[in-house]
Amino acid sequence: MTNLSIITFSLVILASSIVANGIPGGRTKVTDVKSNKELQELGRYSVLEYNRMQRISSGKNDGDLMFSQVVEAEKQVVSGMKYYLKIEAFSKTSEDPKVFEAVVVVKPWLRSKQLQSFAPSSVISQLIS
Repeated sequence: MTNLSIITFSLVILASSIVANGIPGGRTKVTDVKSNKELQELGRYSVLEYNRMQRISSGKNDGDLMFSQVVEAEKQVVSGMKYYLKIEAFSKTSEDPKVFEAVVVVKPWLRSKQLQSFAPSSVISQLIS
């Protein structure tokens, strides 16, 4: 009877953990995106890093994006934390904001963050489908 109690207790703890935190390794929606300074800084970093990579690959400095805000975010525990960001940014040549999707991995113990992808929102949505 003791083994059955231990198993039952373990299953209750596991189930409550999944309900509270989501599926282990799964994505979790971030609710306080606009007031979350860390996420807004990650969005700014993503745009700056994208601009830097564009300058390196094209040798030009005329198409830089200007960060506006992160409008949506999800996070996932990996070896560090992976953030899936929807970022509103402006082109220097247009006043209409566009939405981009970025994926950034942060490893605080290494003081590291890496932009893994950055593209217009519709492009990434089509690639995933």
